This record gives sequence, C-alpha cells and structure tokens, in this order.
Amino acid sequence: MSIETKRLTADSIDFDNMEEQDALLRQVLADGAARFAEEFKQAVELGIIDEKGNLLDKTLPPDMREGSDTDFGG
Repeated sequence: MSIETKRLTADSIDFDNMEEQDALLRQVLADGAARFAEEFKQAVELGIIDEKGNLLDKTLPPDMREGSDTDFGG
C-alpha cells in the first residue's frame, strides 16, 4: 500500500513556518539529487565522462575550433 503525498510548491507552503520551508527544501534537494544521478548515468553511458566524472573527450566541436567561420553573434 503506497501513501500518496502532495508535492510542495512555493505557492503551497507558509514561508513563515520553518518546518514547511525545511520540507520544501528537502523535496527540492531530493529531486535535484535524483536528476543529477540520472544525468550522470546518461553521460557515462554516452561516453562523455567516466565513472569519476572526468571528461573523456577534451577536443572542441568543429564550430568552436580556431579558424572556424562560426560567429557566436556577440
């Protein structure tokens, strides 16, 4: 049996209540940690980084290399 809990938002909490602020912060940090873990796993699977987070390919894309005709518009 799962218990469904209502997601907290900045609009749904009382910012004068530190317990509600803390609960929202815990939720945001947990969501961020889960997203980071998924993105990290995907980057490893794509061969962008290794398991320690080190960048595997340090070459620049062709449009960023010296002599490229690409203009960044700045």
